[in-house]
Formats: sequence, structure tokens, C-alpha cells
Amino acid sequence: MTEPAPEAPQERPEGVGDAGIDRPQGPVEPRERPPKPKAPDEGPDPDAWMVTFSDLLTLLMTFFVLIFASADPVKEKLQEAFGQTSGVFGLFRRSFVEDITAVPRVEISQERLQVLLDELGASDVEVSQDERGLVVTLPSDAYFEPGSARLTEQARTRVGVLSEFLRFSRHDIRVEGHTDNREVSSATYPSSWELSLGRAHSVLLILRGRGVPDTRLSLVGYGPSRPRFDNGSRLGRARNRRVEIVIVGPRDDL
Repeated sequence: MTEPAPEAPQERPEGVGDAGIDRPQGPVEPRERPPKPKAPDEGPDPDAWMVTFSDLLTLLMTFFVLIFASADPVKEKLQEAFGQTSGVFGLFRRSFVEDITAVPRVEISQERLQVLLDELGASDVEVSQDERGLVVTLPSDAYFEPGSARLTEQARTRVGVLSEFLRFSRHDIRVEGHTDNREVSSATYPSSWELSLGRAHSVLLILRGRGVPDTRLSLVGYGPSRPRFDNGSRLGRARNRRVEIVIVGPRDDL
């Protein structure tokens, strides 16, 4: 008995796999991923105002530093400016304006003056106290050119630093010039009276130029009329040639 011949394998149609699943023909394009869900809108940052506020504080601090660092703050202009601001924004009171425009005051004492002069190396300057007040004595031979009211460069520097200290006090300041008993005669200074007054005036000009108000300054030249030492000796005459910066008691209205 003859066995039947084996059947020939049937050809699979193109694109059909082993499992009978159709496969796409040609290159396969990647599928697009679905977009991520958007985060819910949280609105504006509640702390954003702090940036503007910090900038405002920085500007105000800079403004106040400039006020106190200036040599001669103009109180009327500041009051006018803050007065306009107060009318618009209602931020500043009158007392606040008066506080920031007030000149800071320092207390003057013999100890503080001595420390200042020691730092300047002015060992030849004497600080004392008598019935007039505190007295800073400048020796004329070291601080002025001979027979002149012209201050030396070192003297100008030291008096200038002293002026910066005195300008913030509440004291009146009187500058007194003195000479010895020897006669002075020149075209510029006919007598020792003019010389003593001229030297005191030179010191006063530095005080005034460094910001000490005119209302607190006064000037006098005593010539040889008020010696502190005996004019019979060379040393005594040298010590009588002097300019004294007299710091009078503090005023309550300053």
C-alpha cells in the first residue's frame, strides 16, 4: 500500500507573522507620547513685594548716609522736601524731619581734647581750664611764621582737625590773640595789638572754613596786656606769644 506524498508547505502571505498577526510593512514611525499634564496655576508669588521693599530700604539708608556725611546739610531744603512727601504719602512726621536734620552733638571735655591732640602729635599744645572755660593754647613761635599772622602748614592741619571736632559741639568759641611786651612795627602790623588780632583771625578763619557757625565764633586781640608769664625772661616772652581757643560753656539753644 503506497503512502500519500507529503503536502508542500503553503506560502504565507506577505506581512503575516507566525502568530498570524499582520505586521506593518516599511519603516515603523515612533508614536508620539501624550503631553504631561500641566501643573495647576499657583498665581503670583506672595513674597515678591519683599524685593521692592528691600530696594526701598537700601535707597533710604544711602540717602541718610549722604545727609550725615555732608559738610553742611541744608535743613530748610530737607524740611521742604519731606514736607511735600508728607502731604502726598503721609509717611513722615514733622518731628521725624527735625530729627534727621539736626546736627549731631558731641560733649567737649579736657580729656577728649587731650586725647585728640596726642593723636595729632601736638605735644606743644596746652589744654587747661579756668573761669573762661576750656582753653587750647597754641604757641605762636611754633604755629606762625616770625612776625606774621600766617600759619605754618603743620599748624593749619592740626587746627583743621580740631575744628572738625569742635563744629559738632554746643559751645561758643572765642579766639584770643596775645603777644609779649616787645614792640612790633611793620607796614602790615603797626603794633603788637594788630599782630595778636591778625593771628587770632587766622585761626578763626580755619574754624569757620571747617563748618563752625559764625553765631558761635568771636574774636579778640589782647596784644601784650594779658601775659601769663614774666616777660623779663626769654622763655617767659616766648610762652606769652600765643593764641588761645577758649571753649565757653554749652548753649541750650544749640
